[in-house]
Parts: sequence; C-alpha cells; structure tokens
Amino acid sequence: MNAKHHMLAVAVIFFVTGAIGIISSIALLMFGQSPNIVSAISSVAYVIGAYYFLKGSRPAKIFLAAMAGLATLLEGVLGIAVVAYGQMAFGLLILLLAALTAYCFCMLQFSKALNAEFDRRSEAYRLKKEKAARRFYEELEQGGSRE
Repeated sequence: MNAKHHMLAVAVIFFVTGAIGIISSIALLMFGQSPNIVSAISSVAYVIGAYYFLKGSRPAKIFLAAMAGLATLLEGVLGIAVVAYGQMAFGLLILLLAALTAYCFCMLQFSKALNAEFDRRSEAYRLKKEKAARRFYEELEQGGSRE
C-alpha cells in the first residue's frame, strides 16, 4: 500500500471506532440507560480527529497517535485478561482491535511515507486556509471602502 492508502486506513479505523461508540451511546439513550460520558466524548473526538487528520492537522495527528498508543496498551491487557478468563471469542475480538490500533500507532509514529503524505496535505491545507483568510480580509477591505 502507498502512503495515501495508509493514511486513509488510519483515518477509517478511527472514524469507524468513533462511529460505533457514538451509535452505542445513542442506543443506550434510546433504551433509557445512561451511556458512559467519557466514551461518548472520546468517540466524537475520534471522528473529529480522523476528519482533521485527513486534512493535515498536526494537533489531530498528535491526538490520534496518543490515543492509539494508549488504546493499544489498554486493549492488549484487556484482551489477554479476557482470554485468560476463558472467553476466547470476545478476547480475540479485543486483541484484533488492539492489533488495529497498534497498526495505527506504528503508521502515525514510524511511517516515513505516511509522514511525507501528511506533510504534503498539511502544507496544502495551510495554503488553502491562508488563501481563504486573505480573500476574506480583501472582501472586508472592499466592503469597508464602499461606505
């Protein structure tokens, strides 16, 4: 896979994880239960982080890398504990999720190709924002000079 595909894969993994968390929180609310507020907020943050990561936001990349590292550790420990407890299928599912987040962490931290693609997108996004800001201020100046 090339860097663009790795970047998209990382974003999709976080987006899907966040979407599942949001849907589960909504489902709990619909059934009269109170969802875990930390889980609901982190799910929304995953979706927003994945969106801005694709645009080239450095804070989003740092956030996703930190969350991937933390999630890999927690999911790995939880998966091993569940397998040791005797629930093999559920434990292996958690370990699969740990492997996916470990992939995200490795790509975010160590992939030179992904970092080059990210830098390209980050620069393009920065230039786009600068152009939009310049156009906005030019319109303000033109509007102000008409009065």
